[in-house]
Amino acid sequence: MSATVNPNTGADDLITVATFSHPTEADPVVAWLESEGIECFLTNEHTVTMNWLYSNAIGGVGVRIRAADVERANEILQVISNPDATGEELAPADFETDQGNEDANDVCCPQCSSADVYYEKFSRRLVFASWVLLTVPLPFFKKRWKCRECEHQFK
Repeated sequence: MSATVNPNTGADDLITVATFSHPTEADPVVAWLESEGIECFLTNEHTVTMNWLYSNAIGGVGVRIRAADVERANEILQVISNPDATGEELAPADFETDQGNEDANDVCCPQCSSADVYYEKFSRRLVFASWVLLTVPLPFFKKRWKCRECEHQFK
């Protein structure tokens, strides 16, 4: 889907470049466009959030940008919707790799030597219990590695 600009449209007029049935579908597109320096606005976002049944009736949630940015936004939306066709790498312009996640691949369970481990930052049971009892989820920090195979917990 590509948007076109009417010749009578000014550079500061807003053009809808994409529509979605729910705001959560539009948020990644807005984040991507804004990371590329294109200012975005959402239309009907709050109406659809309050009553999602209105989405089809009002045309969904629209992503609007300035008319001057339509051509560049169409290129970005094309990459987002079909990354294989363009051959471009699917990453924002200022994307940096996170070096901290590489350490997770080196962690092994000391009991069974399995590499199938994950890091638990919070105790899910206690957070859920506080949410049910107090209506506020309180962060109970656990900060431990856990093995999926033998269920062993370690630091």
